Formats: sequence, structure tokens, C-alpha cells
Amino acid sequence: MIEVLSSPKGSLNLSAHLANWEMLAYCCPLITEIPLNIITKRQSNKKLNDLINSYRSKSGNHMIETGMTLKEVFMAVKKRLPICFLVDQAGNPDYSVYVDFFGKKAAAFSGPAKLALAERPLLILIHMVRNSDLTYTIFHSNIEYCDITGRDAANVEMLTARIQSRIEEAIREHPEQWLWFHKRFKHIRQD
Repeated sequence: MIEVLSSPKGSLNLSAHLANWEMLAYCCPLITEIPLNIITKRQSNKKLNDLINSYRSKSGNHMIETGMTLKEVFMAVKKRLPICFLVDQAGNPDYSVYVDFFGKKAAAFSGPAKLALAERPLLILIHMVRNSDLTYTIFHSNIEYCDITGRDAANVEMLTARIQSRIEEAIREHPEQWLWFHKRFKHIRQD
């Protein structure tokens, strides 16, 4: 894990609302001594937003809120810092690609694919699973994309589909641990 987070290529670490994703992010800098740059969505209640982010950053992580600081994300990628995304959420239909996810053409965020194709960091699927004895196991694996050489819309869609497929595999292995509050299938297409 340390090798991934400290890679000179940088890393985009992709996860889902699977098991205790908040604990995974919190513990990562405590275990590896490498803080994460976590992409977050601003909560509508400012006090709640500030409280959640204060807990998320107590172990040294840095929060980057979506929509407001895209420049900050690009700077972190350029510096080869580890960036973390939860990619199992419904993407904005105006800025997403539609790829297969559990048998539906669902809107998925294309940002991780665009960043990966532009800067070529490691692309890592990382998630945690709760065991029957109430301990957790952390899994991480590379998402290979060296076969995708261009940065055009077709390649962004191809890599986004690969990412979503890997997230779906992780969820299918432990569907009872997929905690879902959002409307993942809010934006779908019938193709």
C-alpha cells in the first residue's frame, strides 16, 4: 500500500460506499504516514459539512470539495500526490459518460478517467470489507489502462467503463456491505 501511495507516478485511488469507506480513508495516513487528498461533495448544511470534514481530516487527510476547486485537483495530480475518489455515485448528466453499471447505462463521473489519461498516474481500486469477526480487510489492485493511449471522448468512456466494471465486481463480491444513500440510477439511458 505504501508503494502505491508514494509512487513517483502519483495515484488515483478509486473506491465505493462499501463497508466502512470513511474508516479506510481515516486510517490510511495513520498506517502509511501518507496523507490523502480526498475529493468530497459539499453538504447542504454548512455546520454538518464542517463537522464531517473536520473528522475526515483529523488523521492528516486533505479535503478537496467538488465544483469549487478543480484547479486544486489538477495541482495535486501534477505534484503526484495520492488522490481519492468515490466513483459509485450518480454523475451529473451534463458532465458524465453513460456506461454499464449493474445492467443499466448509468451516468458515471468521467473525471478520474480524464485525469488518468492526461497525467498517467497509477489507477488503483481500493476498498475495505468487514469480516465476520468484525475486523476489516483492505483490498487494492491496479486498474490497467496502458492499452488506452488517446485522450478523446471514446477513450474516456472506455476507461470510465473499465473503472465502473471493477467497482461493480467489488460490490458483487460483498453486496450486503454496499451502503447506498444516493440515487445511483438517477440518470440512465436506454440504448
